[in-house]
Amino acid sequence: MSAGIGVLGALQEAALRPLPALAAGSLAGVACSYTPLELLHAAGLVPLRLRAPGLPAPAAEAWLPSFACPLIRGVLGAALTGRLDALAAVILPHTCDSMQELAGIWRALRPAPPLLTFVEPLSLEGPRAPAYLRQELLSLAGRLEHLGRPVAAEALARSIVLYNRLRRAVQRIDSLRDRLAAAEAWAAIAAAWQMPPEHYLSLAEALIAELEARPPRPAQGPAVILAGSVLDEPLIPELIDALGGRVVGDDLCNGTRDAITLAAESGDPWAALADRLLARPACPAKHAPGAPYAARLANLAARRGAQGVIQVLVKFCDPHGFEAVPAGQALAASGTARLFLEVEAVNAPEQLRTRLQAFLEMLSAPADT
Repeated sequence: MSAGIGVLGALQEAALRPLPALAAGSLAGVACSYTPLELLHAAGLVPLRLRAPGLPAPAAEAWLPSFACPLIRGVLGAALTGRLDALAAVILPHTCDSMQELAGIWRALRPAPPLLTFVEPLSLEGPRAPAYLRQELLSLAGRLEHLGRPVAAEALARSIVLYNRLRRAVQRIDSLRDRLAAAEAWAAIAAAWQMPPEHYLSLAEALIAELEARPPRPAQGPAVILAGSVLDEPLIPELIDALGGRVVGDDLCNGTRDAITLAAESGDPWAALADRLLARPACPAKHAPGAPYAARLANLAARRGAQGVIQVLVKFCDPHGFEAVPAGQALAASGTARLFLEVEAVNAPEQLRTRLQAFLEMLSAPADT
């Protein structure tokens, strides 16, 4: 086994790591890419994304409506059964109504681990948004200090530099997808959310060096973009690989969307972090008319030469569901095909395979003459 394969294997293992899997006492559970990871790291915490793919959540059923999304159900179920007790804290940004409801139910039912909310502006382009968000970051830092996790401006500045380096590594892996299978690229990027940033960087930079020395794979099969919210398991990329497709880019919560924008490394670190959160590509839970989600998908497909976009909707995710219509219209106007794929906590592989196969065969069909 080569060193490169070993590095990739370690990233694949980390991407599928269950909850929690690191030393207790230093972990901060996060459930959204709008969480200020740099702030948690500066407080001496290791941010870890709360994965709940396929987890049964019977303990949550009595407290949630039937239309709560699988992520909310899985995370609440894990909390109520004690699977998250090793975490030092959990941070929930207010992105969607379900996430806000999760915070309220959690606080009423579960005193540990401590739950902190982070309320960002829904309208990202408002003139008061930067000042408000800077103050909200300071407020979160104050609540972390009450937990014995003080945040100094100097530590925050160092964490910003570290996470900028991490996001540059993710950007580079994204640019080297032609050396990786779709499932391998998914794991190499998703692992950034499941391990300490320093450890991820050591593996990611070693993988980048190995990939840069490797020739591209033959560009065979239709090229697609993966888009949606969080993709917590590799089933869809694995099926795309098996069916001969190629993923040439993504717009996912645990994909490259959060890695595109870096924070300023000079000046006030609180303002730099606030500005980065406001400037990064917005998810459908936010209001950013100057950079609409639908146009971003169409532009990404055009830049990457994708023939189609696979838009993955986690069932009952209202923000992404609301954006599905304008996204479809923008893609149709640009001549890009789209597959709208609704998924649940547990998915039948053969049903997904059938739909993906039909879509990829359509993309591969010769144009009418």
